[in-house]
Amino acid sequence: MPFFTRILKFPRALLARLRDQRKQPRHRVGADFPLVATVSLSGDDGTLRQSASAGPGSIWSGRVSDISANGLSVRLPVATATARNETSTVRITLAERELAIPCTVAHFRVQPAHALCGLRLDFADFAAQKSFLQIVEAVSLGSSFAPVGGDRAPRVSLGLARRQWRSPRHAKLTEWRETGTRKLDRFELILEEHCIEGRMTEPGLKISRDTSRAKPAAPTVEAELREFFLWVVANLPASVPTDLKEFMRRAATTTTAAAPKHATKAPVASTSPTDWAPPKRPVRG
Repeated sequence: MPFFTRILKFPRALLARLRDQRKQPRHRVGADFPLVATVSLSGDDGTLRQSASAGPGSIWSGRVSDISANGLSVRLPVATATARNETSTVRITLAERELAIPCTVAHFRVQPAHALCGLRLDFADFAAQKSFLQIVEAVSLGSSFAPVGGDRAPRVSLGLARRQWRSPRHAKLTEWRETGTRKLDRFELILEEHCIEGRMTEPGLKISRDTSRAKPAAPTVEAELREFFLWVVANLPASVPTDLKEFMRRAATTTTAAAPKHATKAPVASTSPTDWAPPKRPVRG
């Protein structure tokens, strides 16, 4: 079952096209994104054993360093041995959930501190491919943010300095800071039609289903957006300040105080892992 069921509903036709396009852009996985891959390899760097009758090999685990729609590169211990075209199954672990996907070794290089193993994924079904592509979407969106205006000085208005970062994947991040102290005041992340805001003076996040901020997101969608937001933040580039990333993470994991009894109670979003799922994306041809 895909990680996300209410957003990132990639159409079957798109997944079929991606299967046929072996060369896809690679995206650097953020150091804070806990994406781990485990793979069984023969330990043979010469003649490869590619059938089940060859017996099990050694099992190796490591952090994923980069990812694309059809594959990934994983950092493994230097003792790992394999060679191109060995077949196996990679188990990808994230947020206490696991994907098992058949794979083929595309390249293998031993470096001083680790071995780098590139795996080409051979998806057995569309559900596994959709789940993997949801991870790719979070990584690619987060890692593609770039500062607007480069090194140009932030814009100042009403005592606050504003800076922005944009992603070509229909997203914009804005921060506001006090001009004197450079202390963070608030941030806003636009993900297509959704708006996610955080303020230093208020706990938690405010999540709206449109950029006018007039309509709060439905509880199930809010839970999905909150988790997707954390995935994106974990993959933001170095151009986004560390204190802003920390503030965004803290806001996403802070529960807002309960409303007074006389006030109208807003629906409470479930944060169960089974509810997690990110925003709708346009179909890409």
